[in-house]
Amino acid sequence: MDHPITTNRFSGLIYWLFPVISGILQAFYNVYYKLLPLQVALFEGLTFGVILGILGMAVWYVVRYNDPEKSAAGQMIASHVAASLVFTGLWILASGIIVKSAINDPVYTAYLYTQLTNRILGGLLFYALLAGIYYIYVYSQHNREKKIREAEWEHQVRDAQLRALKSQINPHFLFNSLNSIASLTLTNPDKAHGMVIALSDFMRYTLRMHQDDMVPLEVELKNIELYLQIEKIRFGNNLQYRFETEGECLQLLVPNLILQPIFENAIKYGVYEASKPVEILLEARKKRDHMEIRIINDFDPESVPRKGEGVGLTNINNRLRLMYGGSKLLTAELGDNQFKVILVIPDRIEK
Repeated sequence: MDHPITTNRFSGLIYWLFPVISGILQAFYNVYYKLLPLQVALFEGLTFGVILGILGMAVWYVVRYNDPEKSAAGQMIASHVAASLVFTGLWILASGIIVKSAINDPVYTAYLYTQLTNRILGGLLFYALLAGIYYIYVYSQHNREKKIREAEWEHQVRDAQLRALKSQINPHFLFNSLNSIASLTLTNPDKAHGMVIALSDFMRYTLRMHQDDMVPLEVELKNIELYLQIEKIRFGNNLQYRFETEGECLQLLVPNLILQPIFENAIKYGVYEASKPVEILLEARKKRDHMEIRIINDFDPESVPRKGEGVGLTNINNRLRLMYGGSKLLTAELGDNQFKVILVIPDRIEK
């Protein structure tokens, strides 16, 4: 921790004003009560003030050595009692020697002895006051460093949670795709071959982009198209999709891989059980301070959902909450034989 006086010009100026003004006030006191001539009083007062300021800067190192977070109370008290006595003695001795050597006046020597008690009390009081101010600074710095560490820790935890949530997406999709490829090798080898190639392209693309937390919506949609091409090999014309986006939206940033679980959910509950083509529609519109993305798919309420574990909407909701800090960034609506997921992507990420 750096010295608070030497690292900041403003605090250094405020610090030096105190001993200098104290010396000037002491000089006027001595002149007013005719204890010393004006010139002697000013020289004596400024000398004592400057020496007081110099020694006061050294008090910082006593405070730093007796850090309250690292030192026992008994050690701190003993150190400061000894340091205050040394501080006061050096102040009176050094200042007195300098002034006496310059003035060499018996009247001043007699005056110095009469003020000895006041000087001792003044030196001890100044030491205690300055040590207290230094400790306030130390406490404030500790508190600031603690907040920085807590913020860094929270950031690391949030990043770890986001990485964990993202890592659940690709393995889940990969397992489903491999199972489908295994089935197609027996029933339709050509489709299995095509799906392996498409899956390879998709995984290569997602692995390349996986390190980025945010990507333009245009990039995310290309990723989704690769995913849907793989699924169309499985479902053929039963799977239809369409993207309707405002031009401005394509360049806005969204969390990477945030849309795939929604499309996977739509296929799982809308296409698996469908006897006729099902369309999945994505709409993206720019609002005042956010982008709204809607994914709508046909839904048969009479169909029995397929069993299986999915990352699903909970995963997406957690990612959005961690990244943006909001609690209502994802909503799901079911009605008119359609399932609708609405994402709100704020313009700014919470730091």
